[in-house]
Order: sequence, then structure tokens, then C-alpha cells
Amino acid sequence: MTEQLRLDVVDRVARLTIDRPGKRNAMSGAMWAALLRHVRWVETTPGITAVVLRGAGGSFSAGGDLAELGEPDPALVRRYRELAEEAVVALMDLAAPKFAEIDGPCFGAGCSLALACDVRVCAPAARFGVPALRNGLTYEPVFVRRLVRIVGPGPAGLLLYGGERWTGHEAAARGLADKCVDDTASAVERLLAGLRGADAAAVASMTSSLRAS
Repeated sequence: MTEQLRLDVVDRVARLTIDRPGKRNAMSGAMWAALLRHVRWVETTPGITAVVLRGAGGSFSAGGDLAELGEPDPALVRRYRELAEEAVVALMDLAAPKFAEIDGPCFGAGCSLALACDVRVCAPAARFGVPALRNGLTYEPVFVRRLVRIVGPGPAGLLLYGGERWTGHEAAARGLADKCVDDTASAVERLLAGLRGADAAAVASMTSSLRAS
């Protein structure tokens, strides 16, 4: 079976690609485990300039796999949720600058993945939402706090309570995305171009300062 969460390193950039188009890139437990494994590898590998997170097949990620979240065994569901949180927090804590390249659905856990990145570039066709309550799920406090920090409590409430879905332009206007452009790949490449020739210590210092502000 083709790996559904791939890691490729080209020209010092680690690209994490969610590739489960038949499920709109919904994250299975195996995919969370792969993400955690890849993030740990990137963290311990010298020379990685940046990390790009993207989805294949016209979706970023439709969120968690509802079939696995609906398992009758509470222990399995608990393990799935713990693994998902561990993977996203590890991604959030990754030292290298991280860029999310977002097109299509970016829901629930997909939003958590995007919010773990330093810069989020989306297409107009992107759609953002956190339908946890509608699906009978809890959105973990660490992800709620991150969402509130990025967009503020009122807009976060529109997503969490009201179940709103935002277009790419709406997400950019509210700060959930940092830029909305037709060609997300080219926009991210322009950002990466500014990093490839930069001093590694300077990049690390700047990234640390950005995250602390």
C-alpha cells in the first residue's frame, strides 16, 4: 500500500504530504503514527532548512478518521486521540520553520495541523472549519488555545460553537491563513527561497523570536 503520509527531503526542505485522497486526507491512527515518526526524524536530522505540510488530491485534510473515532472500544478511541495530540504537538514544537500549503477541505484535526505551522498559505478554494460539536467530539484544549491565540476568542467561537466554514479569503481576513493566493505552491517556494541561503543560526533565532511574540 502506498504510504498515506509521506516524507520527502529535497534541497534541504522536508515535505510532509498527506495522501489519502479517497478519504479527503482524513487522518487514520496509522497516519498519525507516521507523522510523529517523520517529525522526530526531522527534529534529529541536521541541515533541514524548513518543513512544508501539504495535502494531495485537492484536499489538505478533512480531519480525523470518523470511523476510528467511532470505534465501540473506548480504549482504542482514547489511544487514537492521544496519538493525534502527541503528533500535532510534536509538529508544533518542531524547531525548523513550518509552512502549511492548504487547498480544499481543512477541517477539525486538519485545522490543528495547519495551526501547528508558522505560516499558512491557502487557495481561494480552501475551506476551513472545526465541526467537533456537530460530530459529537471534543476539540482538545491545546488546539482550542492555539486557535484562540491565532484568530481571537470571538472568531474561534464562530468555528467551534457555530460550526461556521470559512473560504480561503475569509480565513485570511481573520488570520487563520496568512495569505490566500491561486498558486499556493509558488507562494511557498518564494518563502523557501529566502531561507535556503540564510545563515542557520539567524533563521533559528528569528523563528524563536516569531514564536515568542
